[in-house]
Amino acid sequence: MKMAEAILKVLKANEVEYLFGIPAGIIGPIYDSLIDVDIKPIITKNEAGAAYMAARYSSTSGKLSVCVGAGAVGVGNMMNGIADAKRAKAPMLIIAGYINRWQMGKGAIQELDGEQMVKPVTKYSVTVMDEADVINELVKAIRIAMTPPCGPVYLSIPIDVQRGEVHGSLPEPLNLAEIQAVIPARERLERASELLNRSSDGLIMVGRGGRGFSSEIMQLSERLQWPIITTPAGKGVVPADFALNLGNYGFSSTDAASEYVNSSRPSCILVLGTSLGEASTCNFNEVLVAGRTVIHVDRDPQELGKVFKTDVSVQGDLKEVLPYLIQNSRSSSKAIYRRSMALNEPYERNHTGLSLRLFLERLKSAMPSDTRYVCDIGEFTNFVLKYLEVPRGGDFEINLDYGAMGSAIAGGAGLYAADPSRPVAVFAGDGCFFMNGMDILTAKEYRIPVVYFIINNAMLSYVVRGQKFLYNRTIPDYKQERISIAEMMSVAGIRAMSVDRMEDVRNIPAFVKELDGPCIIEVNTDGSEPAPILDRLKALMK
Repeated sequence: MKMAEAILKVLKANEVEYLFGIPAGIIGPIYDSLIDVDIKPIITKNEAGAAYMAARYSSTSGKLSVCVGAGAVGVGNMMNGIADAKRAKAPMLIIAGYINRWQMGKGAIQELDGEQMVKPVTKYSVTVMDEADVINELVKAIRIAMTPPCGPVYLSIPIDVQRGEVHGSLPEPLNLAEIQAVIPARERLERASELLNRSSDGLIMVGRGGRGFSSEIMQLSERLQWPIITTPAGKGVVPADFALNLGNYGFSSTDAASEYVNSSRPSCILVLGTSLGEASTCNFNEVLVAGRTVIHVDRDPQELGKVFKTDVSVQGDLKEVLPYLIQNSRSSSKAIYRRSMALNEPYERNHTGLSLRLFLERLKSAMPSDTRYVCDIGEFTNFVLKYLEVPRGGDFEINLDYGAMGSAIAGGAGLYAADPSRPVAVFAGDGCFFMNGMDILTAKEYRIPVVYFIINNAMLSYVVRGQKFLYNRTIPDYKQERISIAEMMSVAGIRAMSVDRMEDVRNIPAFVKELDGPCIIEVNTDGSEPAPILDRLKALMK
């Protein structure tokens, strides 16, 4: 058996479904062997898109994704996607081709040490120079990627090694469930439940790690009668219509979440599955924890106590922690908490043109309730975090920690690949589209039915508003001639429509029905609506 075929067979045995990437000469044997092994290739328009697609596939499903391309220039293009996976703790394997061993050091085409390039953004990085080591290194890399905290790993394999022969049998698949288990210490659980029972009023903060545990989190919230706030990455874990959900906290907090955190009422905060990064804490603002008992639960021990001092830290899976806390916490016999206000203050028309806030608030009636939303990065992100309601059955995905513009455009296709049973919709800006928009064509070619909401205000509005806030001036180059993205994509054969007035929202349900590929909904605004971005701008002043 050739080495390239053996590599793919090991991946297949370990439940790999797709190879995201772009073929090239020095990775040719791997792509050729796809003819003999049943793994589906998804060929993207850019290696960056392949990496973003793989990262979103893994961060939402928890399954191993594989990104394959040329070393050197291909890896350079993947760098933002690899870093995106690192911050999202997504288990991703990058397999890069490399020049023949006999060519090394002679100035061969595409000779560049990718191993050293990616070390800062991977858990493990190695160039495999001997055929006898390839399969062992592959299995080792998979194990490292899937071991909590998960993350990207990198194998560079010279083309002549890929062509080599494999002698002997291939290894048995890894027991991934065993690898991923993080069992909490009993004494930490006992201490956490003791502190919960001492506190009459409290607050539950839910991050990305809460995904998949919605019912248990709501059960604990109702038992304690403690309201919930979600971080930007945890948005959608708890349905918007859950009575004790105060919505997003951190950058672009809902008014209800901000009011409760800033009140003196909660004496304890239970933090579930979040690293408490800048975006989740309003730039590490101590108001979240000041004067409160802090209980922090996370799979990654490096996150516990990193930002704020805790009274008890619990390293463990929420599937183990939540049932224990539900069973061992006191049950409130009456409703302790009643929300005194709507999630946000009433809308006030203080701008011209289409209101992005009103558009997002009305979207829940226009899109299927089980839609999985993927949000890109831009000024519009703040509106989405504050005003989009994710109903029961829906979900939400963002990597605000790394904040790569254009990442969600390819990422949406990765979400759909991970779970094609539910609709996927992407929010992106015109800047995101011009940066990484061509992988919408990848979705077209593979008939991936992603709905792309492109917010077009014909400017880099985050930059415009930020420069004015920070420096009291700006330059005209941040604005651009308005180009119809809907018309551009129509030329490429993609279903497209424009939203210019709020009345156009009523056309969306019929427009997104029975998709056999992606569609574009271009939302045209003039950029005059004030965005809830002060937390981010104030952070840049410190």
